[in-house]
Amino acid sequence: MPWGELYIKPFTGRVLTRAAFTFGTRVEQFRAAAEKLGGLPLKHGDAAYEFRFLDEYRLRLIVWEGDDEFPPNAQLLYSANFEDGFAAEDRVVAGDLLITALKANM
Repeated sequence: MPWGELYIKPFTGRVLTRAAFTFGTRVEQFRAAAEKLGGLPLKHGDAAYEFRFLDEYRLRLIVWEGDDEFPPNAQLLYSANFEDGFAAEDRVVAGDLLITALKANM
């Protein structure tokens, strides 16, 4: 994505790390919140859901629960058409909005 490398630190902090430590320590609560928001369950990680963002855009949030050996982890994937409609910084904001909405439903 053009200019994406400039936003890797904000994306890592505001989205990936925040999601990992918010949901990777409370996977069952994450599942319940994701289902409240109409997320489509996926078979990835320890819990994963796809969410509609606006009409034709999709976000997939995948969470791995932490344990004694590894900290919790998360990954956020965007539908391929995100590049057509949003700048790199908008991806950070979209992820931040999704996490905020999920937290509000936990």
